[in-house]
Amino acid sequence: MKFFFKKIVPFFIIVAALGCSTDDEKVATIPMSEVAQIPTHLTWNITVRFMDSTITKAILKGRRARVYEERQETLLDSGVVVDFMGTTGTGRVARMTSDSARVDDRTRDMIARGNVVVISDSTGKKLTTTLLTWDNATQKLRTTEYVKIESPGEIIEGFGLESDQYLKEYRIFKVSGIKQ
Repeated sequence: MKFFFKKIVPFFIIVAALGCSTDDEKVATIPMSEVAQIPTHLTWNITVRFMDSTITKAILKGRRARVYEERQETLLDSGVVVDFMGTTGTGRVARMTSDSARVDDRTRDMIARGNVVVISDSTGKKLTTTLLTWDNATQKLRTTEYVKIESPGEIIEGFGLESDQYLKEYRIFKVSGIKQ
């Protein structure tokens, strides 16, 4: 009982005293414009599976992710790796890496930024660019930025691209150079 009166009661008295305030004090509030900038969740070493029914389309991994539920988006700002899976959902067919990415949580579309590299396991082709969009519904890669595709025997450079995620069928809109 001594412990209760010596330790616990004084603790509650201090807490109650600190909780009191006068009418003159202003309550600190966060403006609504800043609240939208605060993530709902912050997580490290995240893994997200993009699925269609029971088939895995892609597996995204990142070192740090900020989830904004109100905006319905997830921002990954380091160590972004996406493994694109085959049509049966088993086995990787291509891998994309980037400095950062934004995932639209409604559509599951993704925009990768920074040093974006896609390597196709099946064709051996390598795509490099600074901005790349992945459309989850069509499983297409798109960009309007500079692109470089390296494959055994040639290098193609240009601006703007639309491709399947395996780099088997692609179109570069403004070809600026071909090296063999």
